[in-house]
Amino acid sequence: MTAELPDIQRVEGRLKKLTAKSLYRRGNAYSFDVDGQSMWFCTSERSWQPGAPFLAEGDRVELAVLDAPLTPTGERRVYALRNLEDGCVYVAHFTWQGNSAPYAATRIPPGSEHRYVLALTAALLAILAMSACIGAATGTDRAFSLFLDGLFVGAWLLFVVPLYVLRWRWKAGHPTHRQRVLEAVYRCLDLGSPLAPKTPVRAV
Repeated sequence: MTAELPDIQRVEGRLKKLTAKSLYRRGNAYSFDVDGQSMWFCTSERSWQPGAPFLAEGDRVELAVLDAPLTPTGERRVYALRNLEDGCVYVAHFTWQGNSAPYAATRIPPGSEHRYVLALTAALLAILAMSACIGAATGTDRAFSLFLDGLFVGAWLLFVVPLYVLRWRWKAGHPTHRQRVLEAVYRCLDLGSPLAPKTPVRAV
């Protein structure tokens, strides 16, 4: 049975009471009021400092928000934001890491799987190179070295294969619940499909 999607609402208005809070290594969070409602938008962009935010007081924006308060102060979580002043669109992804709630969207932006694969591949090659150097310096048994290398490659496959399988299933019309939530966010702001958006979208 397919799980129900969260209620995602479109809200449009001007930003008021805009403030930014550093999440340290996890980026910045922005709180603001739109149309008399308090909002909370978490981003991974550490470069967006409170003194120079990508938003400004009074900007006209369009939001896709979870239609339920998530903080003790009644703020609502923002999935995506379109700044109508410049047309830029921002969709939250990294905020969902470690969050298994039924309203959570995808942790990894669509189409960015290759970046993670490249990073994992670089790490694997570095580990294999260090393993070879250590083995040569210490005279480690060749069979044992191959066994360790096999473990590293196996760990690499455990991370890489699911990324591509999930992507393939989505393109084949079998999205996960998180992917369906993201599709609902895109529909809310008329952005097209997450796999082929109508307009450039910045993942944050």
